[in-house]
Amino acid sequence: MKNVISLRVHYATWSDASRLREQLALLREFPGTIEEVALFTSVTHPPLPLAEVRRRAALLRDILPEFKALGLRTGINHLATLGHLDENPGNSLNEPWQHLVDKSGAVSLSCYCAADPAVQAYIRECYAALAAAGPEFVWIDDDVRLEHHPKAISCGCFCPFCLAEFGAATGVVWTREMLLAAFKDPSQAKNAALRRCWVEHGRRYVTRILRLAREAVDSAAPGIGLGLMTGEAISGYGFDGWAAAMAGPQGLAVKFRPGGGFYTDDNPLGLLGKAHGVGRQNAFVPAAVTDIQYEHENFPYIVLNKSRAAYLAEITAALGAGCTGVALNTLDLTGDPLDEYRPYFEAVKDARPFLDAVVATAGRSAAEGLWTAFGPDHIAAIGPGGDWPGPGAWGGDFHALNELFTLGLPPAYTRGGAAAAVLTGDSVLEWSVEQLRELLAGGLLLDGPALQRFAELGLSDLTGWDVAGTRHPDTLERFTADPLNGRFAGWHRDCRPSFWPCATHLLRPTAPTARPLAVCHDFTPTDYGCCAGVFDNRLGGRVAVFGYYPWVMLGSLAKTSQLRAVTRWLSRDRLPAWVESYHRIALWCRRDAAGRPVFVLINASLDPADGVLLKARDLTAPYQACGVHGGESRLRAEGADGLYWTLRLPTMPPWSALLVCPAREGCP
Repeated sequence: MKNVISLRVHYATWSDASRLREQLALLREFPGTIEEVALFTSVTHPPLPLAEVRRRAALLRDILPEFKALGLRTGINHLATLGHLDENPGNSLNEPWQHLVDKSGAVSLSCYCAADPAVQAYIRECYAALAAAGPEFVWIDDDVRLEHHPKAISCGCFCPFCLAEFGAATGVVWTREMLLAAFKDPSQAKNAALRRCWVEHGRRYVTRILRLAREAVDSAAPGIGLGLMTGEAISGYGFDGWAAAMAGPQGLAVKFRPGGGFYTDDNPLGLLGKAHGVGRQNAFVPAAVTDIQYEHENFPYIVLNKSRAAYLAEITAALGAGCTGVALNTLDLTGDPLDEYRPYFEAVKDARPFLDAVVATAGRSAAEGLWTAFGPDHIAAIGPGGDWPGPGAWGGDFHALNELFTLGLPPAYTRGGAAAAVLTGDSVLEWSVEQLRELLAGGLLLDGPALQRFAELGLSDLTGWDVAGTRHPDTLERFTADPLNGRFAGWHRDCRPSFWPCATHLLRPTAPTARPLAVCHDFTPTDYGCCAGVFDNRLGGRVAVFGYYPWVMLGSLAKTSQLRAVTRWLSRDRLPAWVESYHRIALWCRRDAAGRPVFVLINASLDPADGVLLKARDLTAPYQACGVHGGESRLRAEGADGLYWTLRLPTMPPWSALLVCPAREGCP
């Protein structure tokens, strides 16, 4: 499979003759680095008046051929179909059509609702005009979402059109107040069913926009491909329907551009969190789609805000999480000279062979490892009986698990890639009792709130533990002599709740074979009982429960060792690999076309990683390590441990990447 690296060019650059010449010259200077360009229709985020869209489309008709002449695929990125946020109102669309309405009743100044027939007619005219400009493809930006339209809209849309449509789908005449109250109904089953209907309503809302765009493009120039930017939104993961709508009756190839927020490297670990969000989106992209370009941004495009090291690590993480390319949105948007952005081009040129190798080797294979169990209606389960829709949109509840995947444990984004699964808190409620039994028949890692949910559903006999109570102040964790703790029996973990409050869930065994992994005590020390344990259940499954700071402050030597041992135990040696040495490393486990394991690693530390040991199974061929900045080295499998072998990896500089894959002929 081929890696696609595309560049997004802002309106202020392509619409100015001198800046356009500078942009074209920069692309000529780096042949082969970029292969595709998408020209933005605007530099501000509300929709434009239709006359202005048509004027800019006419300009694009003359500009696009200049990029095509460089051998580049060329297209248009329509920045605002409905509007991202309130900005530049004096030069934006201003029509008496339906605007988005928040759950609070606030009305957006700049963002419109696609349920209004007048807005639908506007969408058709815009996309017909853009298609007439002659692009090879048109990107639809993620402003077609229903939530997160600052400043007014956190969750929409509760306008009369949307309420009427939802009423027709559910057989109830809704007001906004009635619907919000129903979302908090204390009857959990009724509450969850209605929320799932709302999530499906959001998927239909986006699908309709995509169909309108497809029909409009076909009316002007059939054969032009469509692409959609996505996020982890309350509209759900409707990728099958969205792909079909964009493909249209001709079954054209479609593009997806999964995204999220990571704009500066002030907190470089944020790039890993975004990569996992992108991986969850990729999990729902139809298998036939091969053009998945990661949304790479440093908005508002300040070069010093994102180092070249973070720049390349971010791209690598996205490819590790299943993207097959990257859309670079890192250039000036004001129309000023572009010289300061040259280092980014140099970095991508330098790393291009490595990035190509990741995609060519891993293709669209699933990531394998520890699955954060979720489905397309996940958001409907979060916060039952509470305010909803809420901040859990955009994958917010999953962020709590990000640290787990900085410690050399590999994530899985699909059930098919799961060696074991993790459930946290209310995510249990996403699944039926029958589905939970299926999960319990495998390997399952839980926190205290998730364990409580299992007890409420009458499944404590299969988890082996119940919550005996909670303790908030002055708690430490002490590891027991269980074999899974290895040489760290008696070691401690002090997360200091007086500084970072987090309730400790104390555990009570529900079966005599449940084994404690840790106990909780205070500074006296007075013991308060078990706070972590494991259990083999009668279904043949294995369960582990962590009740003390289960997802944060995990980086001690004792805890990282315990996590690796527990995850391997849960998987019954089906975990494809992990980093055995004491390093902060992100790891993705994929497969090549022959089914052989492929590993992508990022040193997520400011220190060099020396002596990295990768434990991996299914190593049926010689392996090699390839660095993001070049260089290949043959690896030797050492020290058989059951199904696993150890690979000793070359030193990884801070925030650098390695591809570990079957060796090619001629590798030293």
